[in-house]
Amino acid sequence: MIVPPMNRHILRLLLICTSFSCFAALAAAQSYPAGPGAAVPPPPAPMGPDGQTAWPPPASPAAPPEQAVWPQPAPSQSPPPGQYLVQPTGPIEPPAPLVDGGLTVFATGNMVPRWAVSIDALWLERSVSRGVCLGYTDYWNPGPNPPARDSLWSDDVLLPLEPGIRVQLLGQISERSDIEAVGWGLQQWSVGRAIYGDPDHFAVLAYSPWLQLSDPHSGINGFDDRLAYTYKSQVANVELNQRFRFNTYDPFHTAAWLWGVRYFYLSDDLSLSGSDLSTGNYENLDWKTNNNLIGLQVGLNWARGWDRFQLSSEAKIGLYANIYSQKAADSVSGPSGALPYNLSHGGTDLAFLGEISLLARYRVSSCLWLRAGYQFYYAAGLATAPRQLGGFDNSGDVGLDGLSLGVEYTR
Repeated sequence: MIVPPMNRHILRLLLICTSFSCFAALAAAQSYPAGPGAAVPPPPAPMGPDGQTAWPPPASPAAPPEQAVWPQPAPSQSPPPGQYLVQPTGPIEPPAPLVDGGLTVFATGNMVPRWAVSIDALWLERSVSRGVCLGYTDYWNPGPNPPARDSLWSDDVLLPLEPGIRVQLLGQISERSDIEAVGWGLQQWSVGRAIYGDPDHFAVLAYSPWLQLSDPHSGINGFDDRLAYTYKSQVANVELNQRFRFNTYDPFHTAAWLWGVRYFYLSDDLSLSGSDLSTGNYENLDWKTNNNLIGLQVGLNWARGWDRFQLSSEAKIGLYANIYSQKAADSVSGPSGALPYNLSHGGTDLAFLGEISLLARYRVSSCLWLRAGYQFYYAAGLATAPRQLGGFDNSGDVGLDGLSLGVEYTR
């Protein structure tokens, strides 16, 4: 299992983004003018020529401010012509909240702090970019029934769906603007495969162009036991975005654009090893790479609703600075011509990252939603482990896609 040292900083950054989102949503929430559902006080009473109130009569006592009521005529008097008084017939109940995708707005027009938090299980599978030939088996002393020859490639075994987690926190900062913090990751892949020689009859041997012991000049000219590889990878993501709706929120039809800052982490670890039983020799070559993408992104979001059901789609793209590192360590036990070595390299270059997602939500209650979705991520300009075998390289690309399932709570 790969546990990169950057994980501590990723978790800290997610906590900072989450705290900032909550603070911004609460601090920027404000009140708006009363809407059509709000109670409207009556107009002031007209003034007479002498500067005295024409209605109600001067004799009418005024109630204390905390018990002020709307002007009412005395039992034996009638209001002047053209004077209309509005008198409530009972206590005014606040109107029921509208269900607007989980964010509550009262019909009175009063704006209240609104927020939503969602937690999803996120399964992702990963492509391995361009496959690299790691080795092969060939005949050395074939008998009457020699085993079949075989080859070993870095993409022989795909990186399957692996579970992770995604957390999203959203808060409203104005009538048409929201801020969100998103973090996902913890997917860890580990796959491998081996090809075998013939340690009993030496009919076939395993060779690798990347291992010293396969070289007849400095090594043992092949492995009679096996040649194997293990490929491990890990990914994580943190982002902070601000969304701007093109129209006032409508739970049945909403469109918005966003901009934000994103951090994306990808690590690779490719281990290639060969063993020979007849000589007891062994060699292991381990390549490790780390990619840290930091940059700005923009995106579009569209949502369509039907009663309790809502379907939304989103696309994001961005250019990023990729701070990458590459390290190699070769440990060998064999002839004196094969020597262990360590290599390291690093740099900064431009990278690209894009995302497309589709999300379906079903409202269980006024505050609770069920969510299910599909995500696809594509990143280019990366240092991937298999591509380092031919020399330092940071032109690899990676695709991630999978399903999510979770819940969302709104207030």
